[in-house]
Amino acid sequence: MPQNYKIAFFKVLWILRDYLSEIVIGGGWVPFLYYHYLISDKSREPLRTLDIDLVVGIDLPVLGGKTIDQLLLEAGLKLKFKSRDIPPVIHYEGIIEDQEVEIEFLTEQRGPKDANVIQVQKGLHAEALRFISILLDHVIELTIDDFKVKRKYVPLKVKVPSPEAYIFHKGLIYRRRRNKFKEAKDLYYIFDILINCPELREQIIEGLKRLSGIYSSWFSRFLNNLKSDFSDIKAKGIELILTQRPSGTLPHLNKEQFKQYALGTFQEFIEELSAF
Repeated sequence: MPQNYKIAFFKVLWILRDYLSEIVIGGGWVPFLYYHYLISDKSREPLRTLDIDLVVGIDLPVLGGKTIDQLLLEAGLKLKFKSRDIPPVIHYEGIIEDQEVEIEFLTEQRGPKDANVIQVQKGLHAEALRFISILLDHVIELTIDDFKVKRKYVPLKVKVPSPEAYIFHKGLIYRRRRNKFKEAKDLYYIFDILINCPELREQIIEGLKRLSGIYSSWFSRFLNNLKSDFSDIKAKGIELILTQRPSGTLPHLNKEQFKQYALGTFQEFIEELSAF
């Protein structure tokens, strides 16, 4: 990961610092935050996309005297319309710290007939998606301790989904993706956390057991998705994960060995979940 892009991500958080208590960071930045600030291993660089997904509630208060839309536009970002919906899906795009940044806001879809896009604050349109409540309702707080403002370290407290909630959400949404690349990334994020965070394994399993009681029908879907797509070495999930394997990941394994390792990882995980 380019160092400047990490700094650009932090700068976006700094711009939105008055709202960090109301924002849950989602998407590909979450494993990065787990590795660096939950298990405190800053040598790990997980697979990520370069966009920034921010999850918010459907009724976002104005904090610090300015809306999020005002803060981002004043920082030089531009509105980009991504759909023909009314209101439309809008992303914020521009250059921060010499890096191209794209920010998307997501919120909860509360029913099948809800609008695809909700204005959650004046000027701020968030795409309404199913299962987002999992990310909003099950969070942990992390402290970014290596961000500098004027050469002085300034801690940033951020909210992210708990590891079990993040995995649960990814296991529900990947099959809904229209984009195969994003579908593959969703599965790889699960795989990446399972193989690289043994410290979190007990928490993840216990957390998923708790979530299975809260969201019983969703959990059944989650488990059935994994069972179907990791049934054997030729299953869809194995091939999708293989497409996302970064260079240098498990270098001692050839392609077939990597596939066997991925299958074993998921089947062991599925067996633990099936015992609930």
